[in-house]
Amino acid sequence: MDEKTAFRHELISAWCGPAFLVTFVVFWGIIGQNLPNPSAALTAEALQARYAEHLGSIRFGFIISLICVTLYLPWTALLSTQMARIEGRVPVMAYLQLLGGGLTVMVVSFSAFFWVAAAFRPDQDPATTQMLTDLGWLCIDLQYACTTLQMVAAAMVGLADKREVPLFPRWVCYVTIWCGLSFLPASFTGVVKTGPFAWDGMLSYYIPYACWLGWYTIASTYMIKEVKRRQKASEATPEYNPSLSKA
Repeated sequence: MDEKTAFRHELISAWCGPAFLVTFVVFWGIIGQNLPNPSAALTAEALQARYAEHLGSIRFGFIISLICVTLYLPWTALLSTQMARIEGRVPVMAYLQLLGGGLTVMVVSFSAFFWVAAAFRPDQDPATTQMLTDLGWLCIDLQYACTTLQMVAAAMVGLADKREVPLFPRWVCYVTIWCGLSFLPASFTGVVKTGPFAWDGMLSYYIPYACWLGWYTIASTYMIKEVKRRQKASEATPEYNPSLSKA
């Protein structure tokens, strides 16, 4: 593959970041009725009525989000590539970030899958709808460690980046670690149904999700800058010509 094509692929992968961000908020959050999300304290009958009221929106939002969430994969692959250049011969953290990003996609996908299944038969037993909804939220909230490891791995490499123009400024690395750890309160979603630690609470939902998407926005910005910087440097370097070296 020629260098121009390689840079084009990198730039497309980098812009998958903003594309994921927008589609995730729109389809998973707004159209899928997760802003605000349903309370874990809702009775099975009340939850069934909520699905019936927003049935078309919920189906459309989560089905499309299952497609759009894959935009996270090329972005993750690019970040791993950029991290590997920093780490050198043994890119352990780059591999860890790649695994964390891939598993994040699976966790988010399975949560939406459960909610699509809950909406598939609107006339089913309300208890079944409630169980599928519970599975979706517990799936995405209790398995946050995959995303946390992804973020911490990226931060560790960023802090070790000694180049004149690093991939991420040091402040971004520290913010990344803090944002990754902000998911810790979500562990309580497996126990409580109301309050700030419930899956619709401030500490387990709004703050960590805002932190994750905020980090994703910042990281995407610097990743795009890195690709453009390398592309510009490559264009400024004259191509090697063997005939000239023999003159």
